[in-house]
Amino acid sequence: MVPKTLPPLPLIRDLIRVYGLSANQKFSQNFILDKNVTGPGLLTRSILDAGAQRVVVVEKDNRFVPALQQLSEASDQRLEIIMGDMLHLDHADIFKAARELSVSPLISSAPISTTTTTNSPDQGNQDQYDQAVDSDILRPLDDNNATIRLLGNLPFGVASPLLIQWLKMMGLRQGIFQASNKVSMTLMFQKEVAEGIAAPPGHPQRSRLSIMAQSICNVKMAYKVSSGVFVPKPKVDAAVVHFEKREEPLMPGSLEKLEDVARYYFNKRRKTMGNNTNRMARLAPDVKPILEEWIAEGGWDMNMRTEDVSTEQFCALARKLDRAQIKIPLT
Repeated sequence: MVPKTLPPLPLIRDLIRVYGLSANQKFSQNFILDKNVTGPGLLTRSILDAGAQRVVVVEKDNRFVPALQQLSEASDQRLEIIMGDMLHLDHADIFKAARELSVSPLISSAPISTTTTTNSPDQGNQDQYDQAVDSDILRPLDDNNATIRLLGNLPFGVASPLLIQWLKMMGLRQGIFQASNKVSMTLMFQKEVAEGIAAPPGHPQRSRLSIMAQSICNVKMAYKVSSGVFVPKPKVDAAVVHFEKREEPLMPGSLEKLEDVARYYFNKRRKTMGNNTNRMARLAPDVKPILEEWIAEGGWDMNMRTEDVSTEQFCALARKLDRAQIKIPLT
């Protein structure tokens, strides 16, 4: 039985002092010292306290390794640490780390930065080990088909690129999203970005990210986080967004065409859909027949503004263009 509460550990403020930690502007770091919100090591500690049986941390800043190792020891090795950059990490390393943990299910946590390495077998057995991991990666991590939860206080500077990468991987069932486990994401963003991701049609902050995220996930704002809880205090507030993959995505498979369509229309968001659609037909003659068919079918009201168009409508046009394998202009 996994303990719900960790043994007494130093306060986060004490860990920061002992290990000489300070927020690194290069990594867009801001610490959260309030356990009601979570922060450097606090997010991971809170997850372990909640009873998570497998936690894999991806951390980019090696200054945090001693504090994370202390958490790993205090949690009976339920925590595995991977050092690296989540933007460029081979997700197979996450599965390897998860399977090397002695208990089950996985919560994959990307705290303030990103992530890492595991204790590898002897080199002589490495090829056999890698082959076994590759064959295992598509089956559930345990018999209960537990949910893989991707959690992170994302650095604001890389939050959007990371989200786009994960959404595309989710659509193609790549990386940690290729397993047969259910996968959810709970991520912290700058408040305006979070509001845009969750924005419904008609919302002034609706964006390309709104369309991509909502095409494949049910998205909701979980809660807002005041800038006052961060050290040092940033100029903006933050918010946490929860993503659950749709059982039937609106845009199955690749999101590349949907991203192109959304980028094209949101680049000229002040124009009407009719103005932008007619302009696309002029710039890309191959697209014109599809657009004429789309308009004849009542694809959308040509007098609408971009932010008023539903995710379903954007996905429907993207599917038509994708089937025809036609490129569209992006400006």
